[in-house]
Amino acid sequence: MHDINIILADRPGLGRVRMCECNSIHVSVGPVTINLDLTAFQQMATLMTAAANKLTKIHESSEDVGGNLRMFPETKSGLTH
Repeated sequence: MHDINIILADRPGLGRVRMCECNSIHVSVGPVTINLDLTAFQQMATLMTAAANKLTKIHESSEDVGGNLRMFPETKSGLTH
């Protein structure tokens, strides 16, 4: 078997997405890692993109006249408790 370890994405302090020789995609966020086959990863990426797009619309509609947000205050970390 070939030693494959390709980092597909990395965000320090948040997580990493990598592919290994078993042809799995490993999505790590904080201490949690989800192992997915390519099809499941692509479906999850589509799901997360749809959620992010919807959240953006909700976020934009929550702005008041002065441009201040009434929802979703910014946090220093990408992780929630």
